[in-house]
Amino acid sequence: MKNKLLTDRAALFLGDAARVDAVLAPNSIDAIVTDPPAGIGFMGREWDSDKGGRDAWVTWLADVMRKALYVLKPGGHALVWALPRTSHWTATALEDAGFEIRDVVLHLFGTGFPKSLDVSQAIDKQKRNMDEVRLVTRWIAEMRDLAGLTNARIDAAFGHNGMAGHWTTQGAQPEVPHAAHWPKLLELLGIDELPETIREITERLVAEKGKPGPNWFRRAITGHHEMASPVQRWIARHGHRANLSNGARRDEPATDAAREWAGWGTALKPAVEHWILCRKPLMGTVAANVQQWRTGGLNVAACRIPHASPEDLSASKARNPGRAEPVTSAVYGASRPQQRIDESGRWPANVTLDEAAAELLDAQAPGSGASRFFYVAKPTRTERDEGCTHLPFRSGAGACGRKEGSAGMNSPRAGATSGGGHNHHPTVKSIALMRWLCRLITPPGGAVLDLFAGSGSTGVAALAEGFEFVGIERDSDYVEIANARLRHELGPEAETAQTNMG
Repeated sequence: MKNKLLTDRAALFLGDAARVDAVLAPNSIDAIVTDPPAGIGFMGREWDSDKGGRDAWVTWLADVMRKALYVLKPGGHALVWALPRTSHWTATALEDAGFEIRDVVLHLFGTGFPKSLDVSQAIDKQKRNMDEVRLVTRWIAEMRDLAGLTNARIDAAFGHNGMAGHWTTQGAQPEVPHAAHWPKLLELLGIDELPETIREITERLVAEKGKPGPNWFRRAITGHHEMASPVQRWIARHGHRANLSNGARRDEPATDAAREWAGWGTALKPAVEHWILCRKPLMGTVAANVQQWRTGGLNVAACRIPHASPEDLSASKARNPGRAEPVTSAVYGASRPQQRIDESGRWPANVTLDEAAAELLDAQAPGSGASRFFYVAKPTRTERDEGCTHLPFRSGAGACGRKEGSAGMNSPRAGATSGGGHNHHPTVKSIALMRWLCRLITPPGGAVLDLFAGSGSTGVAALAEGFEFVGIERDSDYVEIANARLRHELGPEAETAQTNMG
């Protein structure tokens, strides 16, 4: 493992988290705050693949966390990030590694981009050509087998992650390769040209790509939205040229099937992430463990939600939580600038609020703040880039590994969490959030470990809270970003840091 940054308070390593036990002594770390992959293939990134399926992914993370358990002090806590849809994988891996699952901290935010599919529109967009598509994918699968290839080898040849499965399946989501893919695919299969029947079908299907079925054009247009589409607003917010006219149409279903499913979607608006709270088994009682190792407890008093006065409450009752009103944050506290819910008129779809219960609690305990929405927003571009302005700037979806001019360059679904910048990491966490998490589980003067350091947000937060920090990251580009951010936080102290990339 290669050391990039080393001071008395911070160490950053370029390498694999599974080798943490090779660079740290047993029982030497006080707390772990880390953001591992979720196993969903985020933006097609290899590092977020599912490793071959649920069991393989759980085994992989359990092996990493077992090494982390070795360097963590008895009674030491870990806060491990997870997405709701695979958080059960993460929790299982932590438990298999030997951690005790204690709780889940929920990070609520109002800036997630909805990725829901309109079921009614999808029905009217159908092309009814799946039989022909599967005819082509069946042929590709047969030629693959004759050539002695695997889907993994085909994916590797194209730099894809799972696309070959769509090209060869007879199940759900079959896909005919684009015209640009066919020359290389035929070369891999050892075939000079397509059979006439397959060629004719393929040319027609490729020409129809991106075009809806005939029923789409029968949908009655009833007007246009008052605002630009969410896609265009997202593009504009992230510094790209966008069409902010109210051109998005309102329409009505064209078929009985589409009318039956009008108003239905496929996903909730992203509004929450999990931080699984777990603990290394204690050595004896809590009292004995805390006195010997200084670990085993949670710093509850330093992480309480600030008390709200009745006057404050009257200014921001929960009548309409989607309104842009001042909101007290459990992370920023009363002495920091108040956060605002900036999704005008929209409440995150997977967060519910019982207004009657909130009003009752306020009546029973005036000033308790029961009706407030406590949350911390995602980081701004300014926060992401702090300390990194000397690094190359990467714009928009280009920061997600997409080529300039490609269809995905301005797609919010391709990289909804990366607006580009000098810090081009796609999943940067808020410093305020990470400070709160570090503060909750780390004893004064303790050392925080991040096994998946990314752009270094945990390290910046840990140093800001007065803790020591050890980070491990396997991507050299991200290590450069983390190094810059950590040096910025350390200030003059970083000038004496040793740099040893050999």
